[in-house]
Amino acid sequence: MRDGVATEDRRARQADPLLVGGLVLVALQTVVRAVLVLGSSLWQDDLFHLSMFQRWGLSREFLVREHNGHLEIGPNLVYAVLGSDPGLSFVPAALLLLALQLTASCLLLVVLRLLFGRSPWVLVPFTVYLFTPLALPSATWLAAGLEALPLQIALFTVLIGGVRAYRERSWRWAALSAVGTATGLLFWEKAVLVLPALVAVLVLVEEAGTPWWESLRRVARSWPYLLPHALLVAGYVPFYLSVVGRSELAPEPGAVLSTTAETVFSMLLPGLVGGPWTAEGADDTVAADAGTVRAVLVAVLVAVVVAVSIWLRRGRAVKAWLLVAGYLAVDIALVQLTRASDLAIAARDPRYITDAIPVVVLGCCAAFSGPRRASTAPAWTGRLAGRALPAVAVSALLVVSSLGSSALIVDELQHTRAATFVSDVLETMDARPEVSVVSTLPPVHVTIFESFDLDATLRTVGEPRPFDRPATEMGMFDQDAVLRPITLLEPILEASGPVPGCGWPLPAGGQVLGDVPIWFGLQVLRFGYDSPAEVTVHLAVGDDRQDVTVPAGTGRVMFVVTGQQGPVAVRASGAPAGTVCVDDVVVGTPWPEGLSGN
Repeated sequence: MRDGVATEDRRARQADPLLVGGLVLVALQTVVRAVLVLGSSLWQDDLFHLSMFQRWGLSREFLVREHNGHLEIGPNLVYAVLGSDPGLSFVPAALLLLALQLTASCLLLVVLRLLFGRSPWVLVPFTVYLFTPLALPSATWLAAGLEALPLQIALFTVLIGGVRAYRERSWRWAALSAVGTATGLLFWEKAVLVLPALVAVLVLVEEAGTPWWESLRRVARSWPYLLPHALLVAGYVPFYLSVVGRSELAPEPGAVLSTTAETVFSMLLPGLVGGPWTAEGADDTVAADAGTVRAVLVAVLVAVVVAVSIWLRRGRAVKAWLLVAGYLAVDIALVQLTRASDLAIAARDPRYITDAIPVVVLGCCAAFSGPRRASTAPAWTGRLAGRALPAVAVSALLVVSSLGSSALIVDELQHTRAATFVSDVLETMDARPEVSVVSTLPPVHVTIFESFDLDATLRTVGEPRPFDRPATEMGMFDQDAVLRPITLLEPILEASGPVPGCGWPLPAGGQVLGDVPIWFGLQVLRFGYDSPAEVTVHLAVGDDRQDVTVPAGTGRVMFVVTGQQGPVAVRASGAPAGTVCVDDVVVGTPWPEGLSGN
């Protein structure tokens, strides 16, 4: 008896290999993530959300609204805090993402310790979670991180509270678990999957050694602890549908199989072991293509791992992999249904299945937990299972593999092109203030929102500049942030004056030059002038009025008239009536000079 007590005392005094190794890995992950995220920038949806806050303020219209199929009350609250003074610096957003990831990583370590004890081999799946390149788009992009990371924190909180409530019949732990679900729903509607995930973990992991019907019966008896989650989801779903509505999209039947295979074999499986080990095909958040050979090798490796776990743990392993397969099936089905219009891209975008990574980790740990099949397993498997050094070696290999892939795609992860474009625009506009810049749409690597022009982009990051001023020199930025003079394409108005050598001598009351019809899209009006002195030219297009001072002599003057229609009237002040001439009026679509137009 004394020997048994002494053994327990020695175990209690020994360092927990899972805890010590896990904390070291979390510290390393935080350093790596800091290097990656501090070099990132506000991008795409970040700019859109901040712009919406600047337009509506902290109102219901801003907080409770549909965005690309999402209901993001929690993220909108965060953008409201950042939006008071966003600036170009990504540091506040980076620190927030780091804090969220640190919280999630520590909570997952608690979950693994709670479910699987002190085995050092738990560090291997934990390493996958910490360093897989699949998680990096959500780690370096605020909009994606504000969905994925709070959802993971919610899931881990639900599991910790739910498992403890199940074991101890504790309402305090059940309350904590319910808070996790509520928090997840606040940030991402995908948190409706947290309750099924909890039930699945209780049945397939916590009760893995129990026969199927008995495990289901035991979990069913704990329904009071699960009821708060069900009530939260039942209240949330109609609220979500009232704001967002239902998706009417459906994937092409022929594309379902191919895109699912691409998601699983070309992206997910290589990513779990640190792939894809190349930058080929990487485009912003779209994962690089691992290639057929690598994908096949990884699939074989995963198949071997699954087969070994079933050989060693039989039914326990089958239940664990059912947990993984079931969650992945739901995740991929949601991608197929909600992103049916752009499956070719979504199938290789890890943001949509990032929430499945922790479930894969739990399933892998569960597949190798519990008693081995003593009748068939060699003795060396037992000796290997208790040693930390092999587990550390495998974990180190995964870290190296993941960091290698991350280094190859770091420019895409940090949205370098978008940040460079914005900084180059600001530098050029400050260096050439005499040029009036037309506010066009930035390139798609800055924003994909058609209503979000360059003026809105700079205002959103707290760096407003004047756009669309009437001027004698007007330009627009091309896709590489090079400021080019404009030419006018597809003219909707062309006219010349009746007086040879002058066109229209401007009378004191002004001169009508023509009519601008209804037209959608960017439009610029241009005409030539000849003046004996510096004058102010006054232009009226319908109800719009613009003025510009031009120097003496001949030249051209341009006005942005987007959205305007009606008579074009011009007058001049500062010179005698009839001495200022205007001619060759054109209204058309501006285009960077020297580039081919459509």
